[in-house]
Amino acid sequence: MSENKIEISLFGAFDIRVDDESQHLGVSGPTRSMLEYLLCYNGRLARREQLMEMFWPETCIERRRSSLNSAIWRIKKALKTIPLLGLDATAECVRMTGCRAEQVEIDAVCLENAVTGLGNTFEQRIANLDGLIRSLNRCHSTPLDGLDDEWASIERERLSALRMRGLSVAMHTLAALHRYDEALDIGRRILVHEPYRESTFQEILCLHVLNGERARALQLFEQFTAALEGDLGIEPMAETRALRDYIADQSVNPAADRHLEPSTIETIWQPDVGALLATIEHTRDAVRTRC
Repeated sequence: MSENKIEISLFGAFDIRVDDESQHLGVSGPTRSMLEYLLCYNGRLARREQLMEMFWPETCIERRRSSLNSAIWRIKKALKTIPLLGLDATAECVRMTGCRAEQVEIDAVCLENAVTGLGNTFEQRIANLDGLIRSLNRCHSTPLDGLDDEWASIERERLSALRMRGLSVAMHTLAALHRYDEALDIGRRILVHEPYRESTFQEILCLHVLNGERARALQLFEQFTAALEGDLGIEPMAETRALRDYIADQSVNPAADRHLEPSTIETIWQPDVGALLATIEHTRDAVRTRC
């Protein structure tokens, strides 16, 4: 069995690497799009009629059949230089082969496996956290970048949502482990993809407080407010403003007795934000007790 390591990137520029060396496949247009489609849905059989309709919809049936046969031939030729990978084409169906081999890593598939395999308990998420972060680190860029096909738009949205779910879980798990710098790094990555996701921004403010950076949290609020007003003509949500007031009050008078009741936290903020606020309050109570 071949020991070559094969890495396939579907996030960002499409790339297949064998032992870290990019392979120049020489496919483009509908042929490249079909190859990426088959890699995304590896292991599944795709009917020839379906592929002809997806990638050559505006031509007659004979032209479609000829275009599909040509694409299959080009893909098979391109894959000859890549160990394990192949294309199985019968009279009715087409599918990729070799994608499930241990030496083959497809970034989108690794991400999906990492996110769906996290488990339901906190202990399971801790155990799977490093693997999740490794997968996320390979998926910075736009999924299926450069493809305008309808299937790619649908799959791009699904992969983006999957990445967002993974980032959110990673941030919450790191925060629960008090690894605030790492949690903040993940939070900033979320905002790169969704700059005005206020629930995440609220969590980032809380994380800065927990990291001993109240002044930085207040500075970020001002920057966020200016961006909202300049780009969208709106102001932050009431919950975000209430969080800013809470942080500002503690910054002016850290020893103040004013605190948030659990019922207040549950009423105003979403659960993930509320959990961080509860940690802030618990930390303050512990400091008071020691004093």
